[in-house]
Parts: sequence; C-alpha cells; structure tokens
Amino acid sequence: MTLLMVGTEAVGRRTIITWSVACAVLTLLAFAIVHGRGPEMTAASRLVISLLANAVTTILLLRGKAVYAAMQVSESRYRSIFNELAVGIWEHDFTTVQAALSELRSRGVFDLRRYIEDNPSFVAEARRMVRITDVNATAMTMMGVHSQAEFFSHLSDFLPETDDTFAECLIAIDERRALFIAETMVQPRRGDPIDVIVMFSLSGSGPLARVPGSVLDVSQRKRLEMQMARTRADLAQVQRASALGAMTASIAHEINQPLAAISGYTDAACRWLRRDPPAIEEVDAALKGLVSAVDHAGQVVQRVRALVGNARTETQPVDLNDVIREAASLFERGATEGSARIVLEPEPDPVVCEADPILLKQLLVNLVTNAIQAMHLMRPTDRVVTLCVRRTGTHASIAVEDNGPGWDIDRDSAFQTFYTTKAEGMGLGLSICKATMESLDGAIELGTTDQGGASVLLKFQLGRSASGGSPSQPRLSVVSNPEVSREEPQIRVSRI
Repeated sequence: MTLLMVGTEAVGRRTIITWSVACAVLTLLAFAIVHGRGPEMTAASRLVISLLANAVTTILLLRGKAVYAAMQVSESRYRSIFNELAVGIWEHDFTTVQAALSELRSRGVFDLRRYIEDNPSFVAEARRMVRITDVNATAMTMMGVHSQAEFFSHLSDFLPETDDTFAECLIAIDERRALFIAETMVQPRRGDPIDVIVMFSLSGSGPLARVPGSVLDVSQRKRLEMQMARTRADLAQVQRASALGAMTASIAHEINQPLAAISGYTDAACRWLRRDPPAIEEVDAALKGLVSAVDHAGQVVQRVRALVGNARTETQPVDLNDVIREAASLFERGATEGSARIVLEPEPDPVVCEADPILLKQLLVNLVTNAIQAMHLMRPTDRVVTLCVRRTGTHASIAVEDNGPGWDIDRDSAFQTFYTTKAEGMGLGLSICKATMESLDGAIELGTTDQGGASVLLKFQLGRSASGGSPSQPRLSVVSNPEVSREEPQIRVSRI
C-alpha cells in the first residue's frame, strides 16, 4: 500500500482499485492462514481495522487523484489563457523594492515623493531590483524574443533611464494601491521603442513576489493619432479652400440680381435718351436707380463675404413692411421677364425687428426669383407671388407664397450647400437664405399653400415697437404684364 501511495501520480484509478483489492485479499489470506482454526477476538478486530484502513486509504487516493487531475486541467487552462491573451503579461518580483521602501520608512522618510525628487539615483537602483519571473507568448513577441530564457531578467533591461513613470510606481507600491496604470515606452530586443500602457495589481498585504503586469502595445494607436492630426490639419486647409470657393460662388450667385437691375436701368436710360425729344426727367430717374443698384451690389458683396466668413452681422431696427416695399423695386425686372405679378400684403401697423435690411432684401429677391422660375409652365395670368407680413405676439414673419406646383425637392436636404434640382442651378439660394436667417437669430421654414403652391416662412423676433401707421395700408400689386411695354413697368395700388 505504501508503494501505491508513493506512485499515485503515475498510475490510474483502475490500478489504484486493483492494488486495493489485492491488499484486501492478501490481508484476508494471511488472517486465514494464521488464525483460521480458532481466531481470537483481538485478531478479528485487527482484521476489520486493516480492511477499513485499506478502504479509507483507497478512497483518499482516488479523491487525491481527482483533485490532482482537476489541478492539472486548471493549470493547463490558466497557462493556455496566459499565453494566448492578446495583451502582453509578465510577472514582477517587487519584494526587494518593498524591503527598500520599508527601510526608508524605518529611517524616518515619510514624504516618499519628496525623497524620490531629491534622490533620482534611488529610482534607478529600484528599477534594477525588479526581477521578471514569468512572461506570456504575447509579451515575448512584443519584445522580439522567442523563449522565456531569452527574455529580459530585470525591469531595467528594457525600461529606459529617461522613464519617469516608475517613480510613481514606487509611490503606488508604498501606498499599496489596488491598481497602478501608466503610459510609457519600452525598448524591445530589436527595433524602435514601443509605446505601451502598463497596469499593475498591487492589492493585498503580503509580499509582492509575483505581481502580474498587463502591457498593451499602443504604438499603432499613436501612429493613428499622429496620422489623424495630420489629416485634421489637411482637412482644415481644405475647409478654408472650400469656404473661399463657397464665398466666391455665393457672391457670384447673389450679385446676379443687382447686375440685372444695373442692366435694366442702363437700358431704360438709353431708350429715354433716344426719344425725340429726350425724356430728361426719366433719364435722371433711371440714372439715380443705376447709382442705387451699383451701391446695392457693393453692399451685397460685403454682406455675403461677412456671412460666409461667419462675421458678426450688423443689425438695426427695420420695419418689415418697409422691407417688402423697398424690395419691390428689385423684383420689377425679374417679374417682367417672368410675366408674373407680385402682391404685397403688409401689416396695418409697423412691424419692427432687428435685422440687416440689405441681407433681408436680397433674401427676398432670392425667394421671389425662385418662385417666378417655378411657375414658368403656368399661364401668365396665373403667375402670382405673394409677400405677406404678419405679427403674432412677440414674433413676426414674412411669408413668400406662389401658385406653382409646390416643392419637388427633399426638404431635409434643401438647405444643404450646392444641393439643387435645376439643370443650371448652383444650389446656393436656400443655403444662403438659411445662413442669413441664422445670422439674424431667425428661422426659415418650407411649407405648402392651401392651393398646393410653395411657401417659405421667415420668422423673426420683434424688436422695439414703432408708433404710427394707418389701418388703411394699401395692398400693393406689382404688375408686369407681357402686353405692357417693358420700358414702363406699372405698379398698381389697390385698397383692401
């Protein structure tokens, strides 16, 4: 039985049971030979005890065999996980460092951080005290070695002297923190230094003989961060170029209406001069309009440049009723060419808000021009664009409505720069309108009229109220009929 106990690790369960049965049989056989004829009670008791001892020993051996097998499976599983982890792991022996820190305490050093700052050589010496007791396969691959025998024996072998994280690690060991995490660099056997994140588990009160350290290689992440930084710089350069292009395109888009007005006034002045006799008063009026259009063009360029460059918009109190009336003169040429009628519906009383009148009038020009173009397939008598000013509590609005077919665009994408459904469109009109309203702390919404036409609502916060006004404000109808001479566009005023 003693032989069986000694060689348990090398034999299986069946062998143990076989030897146990053999021992029991031999015990019975010996008892029969010696005490077979007349066994005494004492001898019988010894037999029973021997058989029980054999049975108990067998049970213990079988249980020990099972426990040993489970330990082997657990050890194999642990070793498999240890080696197959994607994170490098190596174990450190900090017992010598722990002893050195305890000695400092016994010498009366209680401010360890100050002592380390004053004695950098202690940190270097402590780094050389730390032994590496075990590593996994990932750690060996990371550090450029092929076996544990080739791996570094001490922390100082691969942690550079310039490292400043180990000093904090010493403080963490002295304080017995549950966890220590740091980002540093290690020098592999071959190649360039590697950026890593190191994590130590320092919990417990016993000796730090086997402290596991998880080491994550973040060199690729560092390279990606540097690449992303370069990409962001390149993107910023592209955005600046894009902003410059957008500003150029926006100015080109917005300057069309003032240029059209300049051309119209110039043509009108020339025609009045060719009359016999020349109509000097009309020429004077046309030239004044020309000067006003040129000034408006310059202001449009300045406003759009400031708008695209995110400059602060200079606002002033303006009456929305006056804005749509002053903008009416800018619609004349576009309405004449489109054979359309512009109807103005102002509020009876002044509606004052903070806005930039130049930008606001140019915004209305954009919207009315789009409305006229949307109705090009309709009969001239049905082409009507209505500008309506309304006041609701502390808010005011200007609605631009037409009798066209409604919106044929994706309303979620309508305000995106360069989005257009027109063959010759630039996709800047609604984008500039939205930017304009945002600069005025207002809002713009797309909708549909009761007749199915398109509607654009410009919302404003009311400013200081203006006094005066008459309840009998006229409804203005700017009529441009193809049968009327373009030389003399008519504005009809009808009371409502």
